[in-house]
Amino acid sequence: MPRHREFEYPPPARPANASHIPGLDGLRGVAILLVLVHMLNVLDVQQGMSAWVFGRISQVGWTGVQLFFVLSGFLITGILLDTQRSKKYFSAFYGRRTLRIFPLYFSVLTLAFVILPWLGKVPASVAIDRHHQLWLWTYLSNWAAIFDQGSKAFPHFWSLAVEEQFYLVWPLLVRSRSAEQCLRFCLGVAAVALALRCVLAGAGVSDDLIYENSFCRMDALALGGAAAAAVRIPAWKARLLTMHDRWLVRAAMLGLFGLLVTRGFWTGTPVGITIGYTIVALTGTLLLIAIVGAEASGASGWVRIFRWRPLRAMGKYSYAIYVLHKPLHDLAGKPLLKVLRIDVTQSVAWSAGYMAVAIACSFLLAFCSWHLLEKRFLGMKRFFVAS
Repeated sequence: MPRHREFEYPPPARPANASHIPGLDGLRGVAILLVLVHMLNVLDVQQGMSAWVFGRISQVGWTGVQLFFVLSGFLITGILLDTQRSKKYFSAFYGRRTLRIFPLYFSVLTLAFVILPWLGKVPASVAIDRHHQLWLWTYLSNWAAIFDQGSKAFPHFWSLAVEEQFYLVWPLLVRSRSAEQCLRFCLGVAAVALALRCVLAGAGVSDDLIYENSFCRMDALALGGAAAAAVRIPAWKARLLTMHDRWLVRAAMLGLFGLLVTRGFWTGTPVGITIGYTIVALTGTLLLIAIVGAEASGASGWVRIFRWRPLRAMGKYSYAIYVLHKPLHDLAGKPLLKVLRIDVTQSVAWSAGYMAVAIACSFLLAFCSWHLLEKRFLGMKRFFVAS
């Protein structure tokens, strides 16, 4: 039987610190698919084996955000370590991050809080958010829940707030550290994040507050950063990257262990909300190292899954998909179902069908966002190069 053409993507061998690694696009694609499966589940039925399996798979989708954090930690720390000696270290980093993140994010907020009210077309959830929209404009929405002012229209923006806070502070912490020092520092940050979750969980703090707390989620970002530092230590690099098959096996074993001890990565238990987060982050880190090693050596085999073009396309547009999928779901998907009088909440098949259509529409909208908006700003990155 001939091989499927999509899996015949033969990348050349590339250094581990290359600016673009195709397999990581695929890993990012996996992360956004996990998030979409989690966020777009509309099934209400609790009985029956199929409904139970569907619900459990959807619940595990929260791990996609953790995987995004690992990827961000790896890529951002790598960029910072590679440009430490540049006179434009700060200006290049902050300028390029601004061009990547701000245009779409603030366009959405402008549409919601400026244009729609001007047109007199304000959805109920947006109307509620208008009274405390400052949290969203300042990338502090993950802290708003403490004051009972969490966003109704954009609840998923909490993770963007965590990442933006990370982008703001991390360059200052990495600036003067060698790769070896950065590795130790990252591991220390990860340990502190785990310890903090244990303390807060023991004190009876709400699971939701722990879930969105920047300090509590820092282990995933820091472990990704540790991986970036490790592959830049000459004495470690070759050993890490040539053992990519072993790292894949270890990631699988750790993931299976985590699945068992947390009862399916359930975040509503003390184990799940403490060591469960770290197990997911560490599993993602090991998988990332395996992919980077396979790409660096030009290997074939299992890594082709992450080079699959549809998966890489999901990864390429993942930022816009993440930003836009929830408003699309709430403001278009669910109202349309009501107009058509289609109840997808009582059938696994109908719920899965709706999810597939919503994912496709989110991808299409993100594709348009990339080519009509984001790409225009990304072209200006040439003015922010760390030389």
